[in-house]
Amino acid sequence: MSALGRSTATRSALSAWALALLWCALALAVACGDSTPSAPGFSGGSGGMSGTGGTAGTGGMAGTGGTAGTGGTAGMGGIAGTGGTAGTGGTGGSAGMGGSMGACATNALCHSCPDRFLCDTDDDCAFSGYVCIPSGCETHGGAAIKACQPSRGGSCGTDAECPNTSDYDCISVGAGGKRCVRTSPGCTPSTEAYDCVPGFSCEGGSCVDRRVPCDDYLDCPKNYVCSTTPTANFCVRVFRTCHQDEDCAGFGAFCADIDDDGVKECAGELGSSGQPCENADCGGPAPVCEAGASGITAACGDFGLCTGNECDSGFECVALRQDGRGECVPISGSCDQVTDCPLQQVCAASRSGNPPSCQAGTAP
Repeated sequence: MSALGRSTATRSALSAWALALLWCALALAVACGDSTPSAPGFSGGSGGMSGTGGTAGTGGMAGTGGTAGTGGTAGMGGIAGTGGTAGTGGTGGSAGMGGSMGACATNALCHSCPDRFLCDTDDDCAFSGYVCIPSGCETHGGAAIKACQPSRGGSCGTDAECPNTSDYDCISVGAGGKRCVRTSPGCTPSTEAYDCVPGFSCEGGSCVDRRVPCDDYLDCPKNYVCSTTPTANFCVRVFRTCHQDEDCAGFGAFCADIDDDGVKECAGELGSSGQPCENADCGGPAPVCEAGASGITAACGDFGLCTGNECDSGFECVALRQDGRGECVPISGSCDQVTDCPLQQVCAASRSGNPPSCQAGTAP
């Protein structure tokens, strides 16, 4: 090798060696291959590198996804449970609380609301011989609330004992005995005691409400009693057609032909005689049988059933009801029959004994 070649080779080797020394120095500067950090700041920086892994901590931002926990605010949707407070509006359904004031509008006739045997037509009545009639109570909207009540026609053993066999059947009424019950539509004035329940009058082929509200008999006209039912108190005429004493429960003690016209009606006991009062027992200034306060008793007086000229001076015999029965009443009344009066009123002599007028009982 020439001296020039050796010189070049030597320079190359020296360059490579110097380069190696420089590389090694740089490696030491960054602790290359050294497990012991030479400067705390760098080692934190190295941790900072794993902090880059901490960027996975940024994945910890998924904790921000925990903000989706704010989605848990959808739990606020649970406030929709507050919407459940609308259920509180359901408490408004406690307007049924208005029911604490009664399920219906009360009035002078209706003192408590019916809660049994409610109906719309006779077909809704489950018991034999019951009919569907207005109870006297109304809804808050003014609609009549109806209830089933037993027919009160005369007792019977066979159809032949009823007014006729084409319009009436002798059937059991509820769990009670047999009575004549109208099975054809409508009613007939002369047989209204069979066709209409107490307090109703047969007018124009239909049973019309003529119940007069009362607190006691003093609120009722002459020869009426104050009848009490589960929902109402109203005045009922004592002189109803009957067949047996049992038919007169609530109206009188006996079933008798008071005015001797061949048809029996409810009558009170004459004094303490144990016998019904009949006009034949009376005479003079007190010619007819007048019903007492309860209908159970009676006495001879000026007000009572008549067929002609039995009445005392100043009185006349007038058929005030649709059944055709005449009653002795003072002359010059302001009405002659029940149809002269508004509904839920009757034409009768007042309890104080005045001439016939439209009586309303305790109604305002």
